[in-house]
This record gives sequence, structure tokens and C-alpha cells, in this order.
Amino acid sequence: MKILFDATELSYYLEKNGHRAGVFFVALNIFRELKKRDIDLVFVCNFKRYYFLKEVLAKVDEFKDIILLEENSRINKLFAFFNYLVRKMPLKIQYLVLSLSRYYEGICCKINSKNFSQLRGFDTYFSPFTAPSVEIAKASWIKRFRMIHDVIPILEQGEITKNKRLWCYKIYNDINDRDFYVTNSENTRKDVLKFFPFINDDNIKNINLGVDNAFCRLNTKSDKKYVFSLCTLGKRKNLIFTIRNFFEFIKRNKINDLYLVLAGGVWKKFEKELYKTIGEFDKSKIILKGYVSDEELPKLYSEAMMFVYPSLYEGFGLPVLEAMSCGCPVITSNCSSLPEVIGDAGIKVDPNNDEDMVKAFEKMYFDNFYRELSIERGLVRARKFTWVKVVDSLLDFIEK
Repeated sequence: MKILFDATELSYYLEKNGHRAGVFFVALNIFRELKKRDIDLVFVCNFKRYYFLKEVLAKVDEFKDIILLEENSRINKLFAFFNYLVRKMPLKIQYLVLSLSRYYEGICCKINSKNFSQLRGFDTYFSPFTAPSVEIAKASWIKRFRMIHDVIPILEQGEITKNKRLWCYKIYNDINDRDFYVTNSENTRKDVLKFFPFINDDNIKNINLGVDNAFCRLNTKSDKKYVFSLCTLGKRKNLIFTIRNFFEFIKRNKINDLYLVLAGGVWKKFEKELYKTIGEFDKSKIILKGYVSDEELPKLYSEAMMFVYPSLYEGFGLPVLEAMSCGCPVITSNCSSLPEVIGDAGIKVDPNNDEDMVKAFEKMYFDNFYRELSIERGLVRARKFTWVKVVDSLLDFIEK
């Protein structure tokens, strides 16, 4: 089998920011598993990230034998190189260039098409996230498969955006009745069909994600007792709810030696509200870790008393799976896809009910038997989610 693999998300491999999060790791793990199979993989990339990906391919050993389809348009190449150089400039300039890139992509990129001869050797295209380029979308002989991780931007705006400058415009406005789609939970599959009812039921398949083997239980101990939370620190992750109820829990039970560790990058729009909330409580009890390296993360999960993830909506909820795999008991939401991930291996709460959350803290903190039971159930459940199964299901879908 020969697959044109959209590696745009892998272009963030060398960066340490919010882009190197859930979707990135999905793309990376699917690539790694596909590479083990008898499959000829060739990379393609959104022109804006072309030089970033070329740098990754040159510096990272696991990519060195992978061919990247050449960007033929000189204008696209020039613009891509400009994007690459801008990375070291101040953030305000970066945001301005990003806006220009989206404007350029929406108008000029349609004129500067690649030579179709490059695509003649392929009949299958797979993207872990990014919408296909204009050239690939026009190549009618290619079967296109793409992952849709959630419909959060649609839910937040109440409709499919018509604003071409928004990052999510192409992701959702390119969905059609000809291509094939993979969702990472049954909840997401139903949501996609709700907003895009023209998709044939046979053209969309739910494939739950896997957990990396690096996430395993470590026999180490922390010098501090802490509750752990990992997410992009934004409003949808319900962090204000987490912080408020953590402090209510320790106040009500007179606990003085427990900390709340928050890891992940802060969204600019949410930063002011987050720090204002933290300022209303004892700041010494909150530890902001920021970006956490791949090597450090299993240790943080393993040493935590519990992992909390009361998100308002998730397409899947990979951190919940990672926590279970590291033997960390989990408190998460009872909505969207999260019950599919956790099963009966932890506590599910109403993410809008303060008392529900406080009682969950108390149950996991004071009931040692239940806590150990949650750990064991979590370890067993996590073993059901593997990248081998993910790629087996994906290849089966493609072959059919």
C-alpha cells in the first residue's frame, strides 16, 4: 500500500508549545505504527509549514528516510520560507503573518497549484487532522481519509464559521459527501453527523485512540502530595471550576499539605481570568508547571494522588487515558466522549456541579480502598487502547 500522509502536524516536532499537544501526538503515534507496516509512506505538508517539516526531517532520525512531496509553487515556497523566518520574531508580528497566511491561502493558493504529475502515483491520502490542499482535493482519483477530532469550534460559535480567516474554517468547510472520515469517539461521530448529515454513514468510522507505551506506572514518590491536571489552560477545560472546588475541598476538610499542579500552556484569551482566580486563593497551594516534556509527564502522573479533568467537552480526552495507564486514579466529566474513555475506572462528575466535584475529591482522597480499585481498573482499561488497534482499524477502513 502507498499512502500520501499529511504530516503538517508533525512539523511541530521541534517546538515546545501548545501545538505539541493531543492532535500532534495522535499524528506521531499513527505515523510510528504505520512505519512498522509494509506501507510506502510519502509526506505532504500544508505550504505554510513546509520548511518547518523539512527541518524536522533533517534533524530527527525517525523521519530521515521519509520522502516529502516537493512544494512546486515558487510563490508558495517564498511565502512558506517567510513564515519560517518569522518564527523568531515577536509574537505580535507572528500573529500578523499568520493572518496574512490565511488570507493568502484562501485566495492565491488556488492559482498556484502543484503539478498533478506528482500525485499520479497515489490513490490514498490520509490526514490526522489537516484539510487536504486544493491540489489533492482536485485529484479525483485519490481516496481521501481524514480524522475529525471534535466539533468544538462549531459548538462554541453555534454554527459552521463562514469567516475564512479563522483557523477552523478549512477544517470544517472542506467536509463533503465524497471523502472518508475517522472520529476518535462515538460521541464525536454522532456530533459530526449531526452537523454534516450529508456524510454517508459508511464513509465515517469511529476509531478510539491509543496510549503511548511511555505512559506506564513508575515506582517513584514525590516530596509533596498533589492533585494533577494537564490540559491547555483554556476556558473549555473548566479550570476555574477545578481550582474553586479544590480549595473548597481542602478548606472543608482542613487539609494543609495538598497542592494543585496545573500543567499545560495558557491560552492568551484566558490568561487574565486564570490569574485573577488564582489570586483569590492561597497561591502557594497552586503550582503552574507550564509546558511539560515527554520524559517528565509519566512521572507527574505516577506520583499524583489523583488526576482531575472536568472538561466541558472533549473529542476524546487523551490525558485521561494517559493518567490511567500510569496508575493515577481519575476524576473526569460525565459528558461528551469522556465516559467512553474512563468506563468504570474512576469518578465521573457533572462539570457544572460544585458539590459533585467536592465529593469526588473527598471520595478519592479519603477512601483508600476505592482509590486503589480505581487504579487497578484504570490500568486494566488503559491496556485496551493501543496504537496497534488504531492502525489496524484504520487500514481495514482504507482497504474496504
